[in-house]
Amino acid sequence: MRRIVVDASVLLAALFKDGSVRDILLNTEDVTFFGPSYIAGEVERHLSEVAERAGLPRGTVESVLADVLSAIELVPPGIYSFALGEARNLAAAAHAKGDEDYIALALALEAPIWTLDNDFRRVPQIQAIATGDILRLL
Repeated sequence: MRRIVVDASVLLAALFKDGSVRDILLNTEDVTFFGPSYIAGEVERHLSEVAERAGLPRGTVESVLADVLSAIELVPPGIYSFALGEARNLAAAAHAKGDEDYIALALALEAPIWTLDNDFRRVPQIQAIATGDILRLL
């Protein structure tokens, strides 16, 4: 089974429309998706904005978020804390401030990060993949 770390940009994309990102998260069986446990809170801070921009009621967006989060294994920091020091150094060198937990989780799992954010592409020790890459893998 493949392991893929999902960053918040992917979850936000899944909330905006019922497209390939949401379909991959909800209907892929041979991949296990992971995210740091705080990802839910990170995305929830943007729910009003998402609802407004998507033209959807906030309750609908909250429901979709619950579905999407059920497809991701949320990992507490203690599981990948051994990799946080290296992740902080890599994030600082790549000017990817705030991405340390995602990088540490990817290092700990030896997994790529599915992202729509270019920050991860500047971290040479991490494989950043896009939605198209996942579609080709499946």
